[in-house]
Amino acid sequence: MYNPFIVNKNEDAKDGELIHQALNGDQEALTRLVSRHQSWIYNIAFRMVLVTEDAEDVTQEILIKMITKLSTYDSKKAAFRTWLYRIVTNYVINMKKAGYESKSISTLEKYYSFIETTPDEQITPTPETNMIIKDLAIGCVSGVLLCLDRQQRLVFILGVVFNATSEQGSEIMDISSDAFRKTLSRARAKLYNFMNNKCGLVNEDAPCKCRNKVSEFIKQGWYKIDNLKFYRENATTVKEIVSEKMDRFGDMIHPDFVNLYRNHPFYEPSDLTEWLKKLLDRQEFKEIFDLN
Repeated sequence: MYNPFIVNKNEDAKDGELIHQALNGDQEALTRLVSRHQSWIYNIAFRMVLVTEDAEDVTQEILIKMITKLSTYDSKKAAFRTWLYRIVTNYVINMKKAGYESKSISTLEKYYSFIETTPDEQITPTPETNMIIKDLAIGCVSGVLLCLDRQQRLVFILGVVFNATSEQGSEIMDISSDAFRKTLSRARAKLYNFMNNKCGLVNEDAPCKCRNKVSEFIKQGWYKIDNLKFYRENATTVKEIVSEKMDRFGDMIHPDFVNLYRNHPFYEPSDLTEWLKKLLDRQEFKEIFDLN
C-alpha cells in the first residue's frame, strides 16, 4: 500500500501526474488520487475522534478541501503529500469536538478513575468474549490519546503510530524538527509513564486488566459481539504497512509500548467512490475540473 510518510520520488511523481490529469477534466484520475490518500486521512481522523461515522465525516470534509484547493497546489513549494497532510493537520486541530473527544474525558486521571470504578470480574473465555476483550483493549489504549491535547495527539499519531520522521512530521505540521521531536517525546513519556503504572497491556504487573472489565461492560450494554468498535478480525495492522525501521531513540527505549499502537488495525473507510461521483456532479465542481 502507498505510504505518504515514506519519501519516495516515484510516488510523488504519481501524485503529480494524477493532479495534472484531474485538473484537465479526468474524473478517473481524481478518483485515483482520492483513493491513494483516503485511508490514511481516515486513520488519522479515526484516531482523533474514535467513532466511525464522525471519522468518515471528517475524512469527507478534508477531501472536499483537497479537491477545491487542488488548483492552488504548487509542486515547487512542497510535495503533494506534505501539502495535503497540512490540510489534514489544520482541519483536525481546529475542528469542532466530535466522537469520543466530545465526552468529558480530558485527563489521564479522569480516564482511569472511570475504569478503576468498573468492578473486576473473571469471565469465561470463549471466541466471542475473546473478541470483545481485544476490542476493549484497542479502544481503551486508543482512548488514552484523547487525554492529550490535539497537537500532542496528532504528533503522537504521526510519529509513533505511523512512524513518520521528525523531518516529515515537522513539514506536515509546519513546525521545526526540534519542536516536533520535543512534542513527541513529551507526549510519549506522558502516556508511557502513566500507563506503565495502570495498564496491564503495558506492564503485566499493573492493576488494570481488560479481561477483568469485560463482564461488567457487557452487563451494562456497552459491548456486544455484533457491534465491535475497534477490533477487526484478520485486519491488516498498522505495523504491516508502516516502515519497520525503529531507529529513533524513543522507539528503542519502549519498543513494546510503540508496538502496542502499531499492532492496531489499519482501518478502511467506507467506499467513497459513489460519494465522489455525486460530489463531482455538482456544478461548482464541474467548473473547477472542467467537467462540463
